[in-house]
Amino acid sequence: MAIVILQLPNVKRKTEIRPKKCPYCPGEAFQRWGKVRKPVRDNKYRSVQVYRYRCCHCHRSFRYYPEGVGRADQTERLRNPSTSLRTWLATICWVLGLSLRGVTVMLSAFGIQLSHMIVWRDMDEAAQALARRRQWKKVRVLGLDGLYPLGWGKKRPVIVAVDLGDRQPVAIGYVDESNPQAVCRSA
Repeated sequence: MAIVILQLPNVKRKTEIRPKKCPYCPGEAFQRWGKVRKPVRDNKYRSVQVYRYRCCHCHRSFRYYPEGVGRADQTERLRNPSTSLRTWLATICWVLGLSLRGVTVMLSAFGIQLSHMIVWRDMDEAAQALARRRQWKKVRVLGLDGLYPLGWGKKRPVIVAVDLGDRQPVAIGYVDESNPQAVCRSA
């Protein structure tokens, strides 16, 4: 049985360390110039504490964000499509037949409040990243298996191709197995 482990980026509520270097100059001495609560979209935190610092060398101020947080409203845990929990959950639910709005309702059960268009953009970006990364390799022994998940109101025939040498999936696709020409074309 295969186990999938998703390594999500770490997000901290506040930073415990001071910045090492100014982003604008080589200065290394800073004054704390205030702090602010920044509201964020995350499944664990609603806001984080961000400190402002002023460089003693160039006299410019800058924000120093905690780990996993940046200028965006969403944390790295939710924003990075290749490792994002929301991207994987959304993609799995969408493939199994939920609408985009249904996916947003399902994600809200996990504390992730997003619009359906953000979910669409994330899935599109993840699909493009997978297409860029996909490299076809030679397979010595190919195993094919079929299953019938319920999707879009009826059972859909799905075929899964697996490399039996290293037990890694090679391709997944829909196929009408009652049509022999469709099976030959997809193989």
